[in-house]
Amino acid sequence: MKVVGVISSPHANGNGATLVREALKGAAEAGAEVQEVFLPDFRIEFCRDCQACMKTGRCVVQDDFPKIRDMLNEADGVILCSPTYAKAPCARMKNLMDRLGMFAWMASTFGGKYVAAIATAGSFGAASTAGQLAAAVRDGLFRRAYVSGILGIHLRGKRVADVPEALRKARVLGGRIASDIRAGRRYALQNLIGRLPNALLMRPMIKQAIVKNRTVMKGVYDELVRTGVVAPSEA
Repeated sequence: MKVVGVISSPHANGNGATLVREALKGAAEAGAEVQEVFLPDFRIEFCRDCQACMKTGRCVVQDDFPKIRDMLNEADGVILCSPTYAKAPCARMKNLMDRLGMFAWMASTFGGKYVAAIATAGSFGAASTAGQLAAAVRDGLFRRAYVSGILGIHLRGKRVADVPEALRKARVLGGRIASDIRAGRRYALQNLIGRLPNALLMRPMIKQAIVKNRTVMKGVYDELVRTGVVAPSEA
């Protein structure tokens, strides 16, 4: 059972980093192996929209993104954290989402994983930002992730280290994601209305297109075969 916490703030010892570390402590106390990823330590270029990942399953940009992707792929649970910039995640986190991109959605990279999201804000918007983070990885085309919870903290000039209740909530959230992994909780009603159009319309249509164009979309096709979404006999 492994939980990875991704910090996108530029401050290694800032408010978001402090909350993620508390959450990871909670996950560790619940029996998980934990790993921290501080995004500013990695060189992650912009997506080139070359579609190479769709064809090969790998990104051609020579940077540190494959390291991040491998860590996320190996995790059972992922905690995403960002400061709030204009009621949205910061650019560094958005760039990571871009790089995971359409391949992650179509191949359902986060399918079956558990996700928690944390955001901080000076005055308002933290809950909205945390919700955006969770939603960004929750809804794969064929398999979904399960959101264990979100945490938005409005600091209003304070340091989070001086807000014991925020630290407590972060630790509880970390423990919950580990407990959800262990129990295999499925959150049957989570985003049910949003899932129905995908299940009834998009999924069958896109699955047929992937199988039909499996030489062009070999990376996606191979991943769906590996995870059992597509049977080789369907080709």
